[in-house]
Amino acid sequence: MQERNTLFEYMYRDIARKIEDGTLRDGDTLPSMKDLSTRYHVGLRTVRDVLSALRTDGYIATEERKRATVTHRTEAEEDVEATARRVLAGKQDVLESLKALELIMPPLFYCAAQHCSESEIGELCRAVKGKEFEVCKGDWRLSRSSLVLHGLLNKTGNPLLSECYASLERISIVSVHPSFESPYEKASIDSGNTLPWIFESLKSKDFDEVQYRFGSMYSGTAAYIESYFEELAAAYPYDGPREFAYEWDAKAGKSYVYAQVARDMVSRMAVGEYVDGEALPSIAALSEEYGASPSTIQKTLGMLNTMGVVETVNGRGSRVRLSNVRLDPRSVADKVFMRDVDVFVNAAKMVCVILPAVVNSVSDDLGGVERDALAYLSQKTGEWVVPSALTESLIAHIPIRPLRVVMTELNDLLIWGHFLMFMGPSEARRSELLSYGYDGIDALRERDLQGFSDAMAGYYRCMFAAVQQFFAATRRANEALADQ
Repeated sequence: MQERNTLFEYMYRDIARKIEDGTLRDGDTLPSMKDLSTRYHVGLRTVRDVLSALRTDGYIATEERKRATVTHRTEAEEDVEATARRVLAGKQDVLESLKALELIMPPLFYCAAQHCSESEIGELCRAVKGKEFEVCKGDWRLSRSSLVLHGLLNKTGNPLLSECYASLERISIVSVHPSFESPYEKASIDSGNTLPWIFESLKSKDFDEVQYRFGSMYSGTAAYIESYFEELAAAYPYDGPREFAYEWDAKAGKSYVYAQVARDMVSRMAVGEYVDGEALPSIAALSEEYGASPSTIQKTLGMLNTMGVVETVNGRGSRVRLSNVRLDPRSVADKVFMRDVDVFVNAAKMVCVILPAVVNSVSDDLGGVERDALAYLSQKTGEWVVPSALTESLIAHIPIRPLRVVMTELNDLLIWGHFLMFMGPSEARRSELLSYGYDGIDALRERDLQGFSDAMAGYYRCMFAAVQQFFAATRRANEALADQ
């Protein structure tokens, strides 16, 4: 039930915020239930529950066989200057979200296209012919083409891709002031229907062409929106605080609190905060530290015992046990643990695809990344601390805030990769993983952007392959035991 509540609250909060800040105004219609289900990656039952709650709280009105209509009036609607200030306050968030879309979505679309047959790509191209940006009063979707692209991303079987795309789309839609021309409508009129040309690049299997055409779609849209911001600022000067509303909770519906605590504790073991043989804090102390109930911490310790990295003895507490880790076969049968492993695999796949674009975003600040990485290494210990130092430092220096949020969320989902290190990959794989970390440090020292990108990408690909290999072998061993 915790999973359902998390998804419900996330969707409710996002739509309610759009209504309260005026992005969705009184009288506007929401997308269909099917479109909401696709965009938020939730079931129709969750959509119905959210719409029911929004209706109860006075945000929307619903009628049978009709789309929900916004019935909530904000103070901003009564004051055109307040509307302008609100829109301008979110300028940076909107433009940076569009920049993030420009950087990471083309490689993700290219990756998704590799999972499609020629006939499926043809269907996608036909689906966007004759369609351009839908320009409806208050319609906060970019277009029906967006739904086609969500369908493309879903071909990968990796829900993180579509969820991330939806989160960036939602924040990149700017509320149009009633006295100004819609930048989306202007872009549509000026450019004509370019979507077929953009989608045709998926047939070519040419990465650079996909990057160019889809990237142009987002950069072109950003140019029109930036022009709209300039016109709005000229009429209503604004120098107040900036608002940053972008968020992506990649863990929503995918993890329980005790599993999140377990992941964090494993990560701390990997960087030497908890060393082999050390007694862990008491349940009461851990409960206070993580803001979790004692029963949740007990579940966490139970999970860590099953994984084999902690040993709990009644009356004597729990100790870290890393020197002779052995995976309890029950872990492979544990649905929560294996779901976390599946989430890790999906996160690792996504990181491998977008990492070159992420690294390129820090091209002007490699010195800062190196400085922070070395500072991290001076404070932490452990054999696997170098990759952690590189990842944390890279994320800290990403200049585009929404992109930084995306990488932070994905990194949180990758913590189970540290568990693999304790299980002991093959010696060849172990040496390869460690060498990528040191290659990354060397590349930073030499200000070698491509070398740093190659080292980071190599590390994640190697870790991903090692995890798959390890759990495949574990499953085979369990099946063999079951047959005996």
